[in-house]
Amino acid sequence: MRIGFVAHSGRGQALDAARGLVAWARERGIDTRSLDEVDVSADESLGADGFPKGLDLVISVGGDGTLLRAAVLADRAEAPLLGVNVGRLGFLTECEPAEAPSVLDDFLAGRLEVDERTALLAEADGVEWGESEWALNEVIVEKRSPPRMVTLTAFVGGDEITTFSADGVIVATPTGSTAYSFAARGPIVSPSLECLLLTPVAPHMVFDRTLVLSPDEVVTLEVRGSEPGLLSADGRPPRELPVGSKVRIRRAERPAKLLRRPRTESFYSLLRRKLSLPAGPPGGA
Repeated sequence: MRIGFVAHSGRGQALDAARGLVAWARERGIDTRSLDEVDVSADESLGADGFPKGLDLVISVGGDGTLLRAAVLADRAEAPLLGVNVGRLGFLTECEPAEAPSVLDDFLAGRLEVDERTALLAEADGVEWGESEWALNEVIVEKRSPPRMVTLTAFVGGDEITTFSADGVIVATPTGSTAYSFAARGPIVSPSLECLLLTPVAPHMVFDRTLVLSPDEVVTLEVRGSEPGLLSADGRPPRELPVGSKVRIRRAERPAKLLRRPRTESFYSLLRRKLSLPAGPPGGA
């Protein structure tokens, strides 16, 4: 067995937690690997291209941003992902560092559950880069210059929906409904529901609502007008989209696989706690 570690390089607590889990694995004869940008005392360290090869499990040690970075590597490895929270919000992570060894013991014993989450794949025409972009939360096409807007015509299947003049347009998964789409006034969606969300960001038009789409529908965003755009998947460095280019965004063939403990906190309880939503009778009665 081989475990790959993705740790937040700017948080000492995350690096210390990752080193502790590497030691846990070494005591059990499990091979370990880390990305070469951080030292967590793993058996080997590789760049992002070689990191996924032959991994049986990927462990993210940090916050939700670290987990999103680890998720694309876990997808390439076709391996499950465990999130250890050393962050603030922790919507996606499963456990705290102190709990992680016992959770990993449960993993070895086959007692963890796999929570399959819808993921996205974005492919572009009319660009200089050719690789597809994978995302667990969202793909966004946005403006390149802060004072200006980007003009995007949105299609679902072969049907034109409208042309947005906006800061951008987000295509999000249910998992991503609590992230950027939520900040743009999109709905919160249960992660057990399979769908896609099409959410405009600060549109300069009357229509500013999210469209909830079938998970099998394909969204195409075409850059029009005079301003180029940028494509970003899960907050990774953006890709240039010249005027006239098109981006097709669809559900990925493989879902993301997040490891969960049985009888873990429900999504709605987590939502109430993380967003500090009021609970109980009005007025505390």
